Amino acid sequence: MTDEAPRDIWITGCAGFLGNRLAAHLALLGHSVVGLSRRKCSIAGQSIAIDLAADDTPETLDELTRDMGVPDVVVHAASKQPGSGTLSDFIRSNVQSTTNLLEAFNQNPPRLIVYTSTQSVYSRTTSLPVKETAPACGSLPYSATKRWSEQLLETFSSQSDVIVLRLPSLYGEGQADSFIDGLARLALRNERIELFSRGELIRDALHVNDVIGAITSCLKRPLENSFSVMNLGCGRPIKTYEYARVLVRALETRSEIVPINRPASQFDLYADIEQARRCIGFEPMSLEQSMKVYTDELRA
Repeated sequence: MTDEAPRDIWITGCAGFLGNRLAAHLALLGHSVVGLSRRKCSIAGQSIAIDLAADDTPETLDELTRDMGVPDVVVHAASKQPGSGTLSDFIRSNVQSTTNLLEAFNQNPPRLIVYTSTQSVYSRTTSLPVKETAPACGSLPYSATKRWSEQLLETFSSQSDVIVLRLPSLYGEGQADSFIDGLARLALRNERIELFSRGELIRDALHVNDVIGAITSCLKRPLENSFSVMNLGCGRPIKTYEYARVLVRALETRSEIVPINRPASQFDLYADIEQARRCIGFEPMSLEQSMKVYTDELRA
């Protein structure tokens, strides 16, 4: 898939934070975008309200392909995000939805499937940056079910090219629960920002626009293998204190940054992104650039 001709692209989770922005970007490039999500997505050219985990989903999607044709590309961004919920909830939302999607396309597969996975599949390690070859054995329901979905997609790579993108925490206007967005809410109120582990914790985070750029590049670049796993990330070890300092400076607020001698629940993690650089030309914005984009969004 090397040309830049308009394509038929289906996006699952299109009404979500990443999916909505991705749909707008791809539509602007001239692609025909169909959104699949529980809620309607006004940005997509066509929006289908569907529960991908429902028992009748394979039949419903099969009917859609007969009516609309098989898409060139499927971006599978639907997911139950970290937080409350039982293991069954995560299996249904993350694993069953992937299973139904693959079953629906079994006879008429798309040329490419891009799956938005997570760096949470990695366990604690002292070897940083973490490479794609590191053990993927996250033990929480979210990380476990995202990893199971990766494995299901690998079984489909004999029929479609599959790219798995392991994403860090994403931030941007409209996101509610990321680390950076939490800092921004405090900073905009000029409130004190307390950082556990004395602000020394290494976190990986990206502005959502970097991920949209990476997915767009996946449509253009020829693939070396039918199944590829790539880390996306900021590309260097950034501590929470640096994130807070650059954000407060960009927002021009009076928030005091206070390192707290209390352990954080997370562990140090940032990803090796050399494979994404080599395969799809991925190059994230610098921290200063991304915070400038983010603060411009918040002010708008």
